[in-house]
Amino acid sequence: MKNIICKITFALLAISILFACEDKDDGDTGGKPVVRYVRPCDAAVSDSLLTSAYLGNEIAIIGENLAGVNAIFFNDQKAKLNPQFVTNTSIIVTIPNRIPNVKQDIIKLCTRTDTLIYPGFETKVPAPTVNSMTCEFVEDGDIAYIQGLYFVNDGGSPLKVYFVDDVEGEIMSSDLNNIAVKVPVGAQTGPVTVESVYGKTESTLWFRDNRNIILDFNNGHYPDYDYFFGWHGGSGVSTDNGINGNYLILGDGSEMADDTWNDSKFGFEAWTYLASDPDFFDVSKLNDYVCKFEANVTTPWSAAALQIIFTGADEVMLNWQNGNGLTYNAKYSGANGYVSDETFPRGLWQPWTTSADKSFKTDGWITITVPMNEFVYNASGSKLSAPNAAGHYSGITLFLNGGGVKGTPCNPVIWIDNVRIVKK
Repeated sequence: MKNIICKITFALLAISILFACEDKDDGDTGGKPVVRYVRPCDAAVSDSLLTSAYLGNEIAIIGENLAGVNAIFFNDQKAKLNPQFVTNTSIIVTIPNRIPNVKQDIIKLCTRTDTLIYPGFETKVPAPTVNSMTCEFVEDGDIAYIQGLYFVNDGGSPLKVYFVDDVEGEIMSSDLNNIAVKVPVGAQTGPVTVESVYGKTESTLWFRDNRNIILDFNNGHYPDYDYFFGWHGGSGVSTDNGINGNYLILGDGSEMADDTWNDSKFGFEAWTYLASDPDFFDVSKLNDYVCKFEANVTTPWSAAALQIIFTGADEVMLNWQNGNGLTYNAKYSGANGYVSDETFPRGLWQPWTTSADKSFKTDGWITITVPMNEFVYNASGSKLSAPNAAGHYSGITLFLNGGGVKGTPCNPVIWIDNVRIVKK
């Protein structure tokens, strides 16, 4: 009985403890804050009360005199507070994604002069989330790097990574957001699974992804005698230090400036072969898809963008390599007029623009992901109203040129492989 009385007394004291916060408050509290309960923000279940929620969840704190609250902590982790979602009777806030250093199961609300401790609210840690891999194509015995959330390596239940058929990889290092794992011998194509003390999650991405590859640059995979059914073939293909047979080489050491037009070395087209060729994917669900490819930028790149342009039969010549002659489309008088058409949507990859020294070079192969709903730019980097509609996704062009950002002349060489469109 003494223990029960002590616990109740401690809880009551905790609720009443008030002390100053360091954050500046822009308004008067109108009285000491009081929390009555916590509920979900979802209107369908808003009448339910919460005593716990997962990291990253949005909740509503209901009470009185809350208008002056200028900081909220879940355990020892500070939440981002939007003043627009703070009223005198409620606060809508997202629980930080950071795992507490000290687990106290409390919410702390601060005003300019007071602090309220609301006890008994547990912030639960979700199962791991796999967001990406530095490169999805890694050889057996090499190190694969996984990025995500909640990679908790608990001493009693250590972190684990499994490849297809529960083949376990050896974790070389990890933190809450990163795992370095040695790819086991015999690892197969498919999702990877990460398991922690809080649960087990299978990735939506695939290791050595072989789904819906539209360009792999391998011999025998094209209907026109391995010419790749386009006008230009970059600087050729190679298997040297590759990851999946042939890869495309863009550039041969030639200089590239922002507006250099050198499609003979920095361009590649895979045009629609027949007017009846279908789109590469279900364009009606465009928001669900991403374009992925592996790239290895072997020399510094500091000018122009890699344009990724999807085309249909209306934009290109058809069947010309089979002796049918140069059959131009109705819209353009040239073979690749869509490239310079500033109204034609495309995706732009120009990572050098966000690096500290405005130059970009990789340390080996990496996986690039461009959401299909971001194919809304023209060659000058201006955003257009929308991506292309269905009927314009049965061909693809890769071309290093433009981008609308001023760079410095360079001599880039970019290797590309496994161009594919897959669900997120």
